[in-house]
Amino acid sequence: MMKRVLQLFVLLLVLGVGFSAAAEDNKKYTLNLGTVAPPGTPWSKQLKSVKKRIEKASKGRIKVKLFLGTAGGEKSIVRQTKRGELQGMGVSAGAMATLVPEMNVFELPYLFSSAKEADKIIDNHLYTPVQELLRQYGFELYLFGENGYRNFAAKGKCIEKPQDLADLKMRSQESWVHEEMYRALGGNPVRIAVPETLPALQTGNVQGFDNTPLFAFAASWYQAVDHWTVSNHIYQPALVVYNKAWFDKLPDDLQKVLLAERKKETEYGRKLVRALQPKLVKNLKAAGMTVCELDSKQKKAFAKDAKKVHELFRKRAGKKGAKLLDIVQKHN
Repeated sequence: MMKRVLQLFVLLLVLGVGFSAAAEDNKKYTLNLGTVAPPGTPWSKQLKSVKKRIEKASKGRIKVKLFLGTAGGEKSIVRQTKRGELQGMGVSAGAMATLVPEMNVFELPYLFSSAKEADKIIDNHLYTPVQELLRQYGFELYLFGENGYRNFAAKGKCIEKPQDLADLKMRSQESWVHEEMYRALGGNPVRIAVPETLPALQTGNVQGFDNTPLFAFAASWYQAVDHWTVSNHIYQPALVVYNKAWFDKLPDDLQKVLLAERKKETEYGRKLVRALQPKLVKNLKAAGMTVCELDSKQKKAFAKDAKKVHELFRKRAGKKGAKLLDIVQKHN
């Protein structure tokens, strides 16, 4: 009798585990993924590619909802993802630095000598340390994408030498690294949030800014200046990141889906941005803007002064931030 009871108990236990596993396999999950990038941009195309791949590979168990052109700016998106209101995001490294200060390493001027070098160091040497760092802050890194190279733009003249910044008030990204870069170059930074920048340019509160051509077009900032300098002084990567608490609760097979095809997606995103860059510069000329391109000698003059910020970062970013800078300097 006891033997039959035991056999029945074991059978029920096995069936229970089976039903539980089946229920887990059929459970649906939603990935709300936000970005400030509007429809039609390289980043919107990148995230649509990610969405398509995830939904197909998960056989519909993960539904991806994209929130393109999300209002409130990147700082808001980072915080929403941290709180779990969004489960994922596509943002710049600078935006990540608002909660993960060590990520300011990617905002340092003249950190990489070329996009090719940036690819090599980020993919082969920085991905794993950054992944481990972000986990400590409640994020799970998927991939590095690209915002592109930042250039100078101003009213009245090109910025062809550091001294050209002396008599201009330049809009600075809301980051101490960007402010210190302008100061190192002898400029006058004015920290202004993204939504307030165009009015500040139009009223003359600032006479210039630095950003990527893609962002300058998307935000219409180019309309308020008449000179563009292809200085390429900051290479700005971007990232696709998940909320770690949400990610950790997923079944193992779905976690693998979310992290799969990283190399392919990374290359696709970079290709989209880099193909557009020269076209955007041509569009600036077509819009009547004077476009100047710095030669190697001119870039060296900027780099000599701007690299003072690297040591400031080392002092302010702590051991983890200094470690990231050490990795870059070791391999470039």
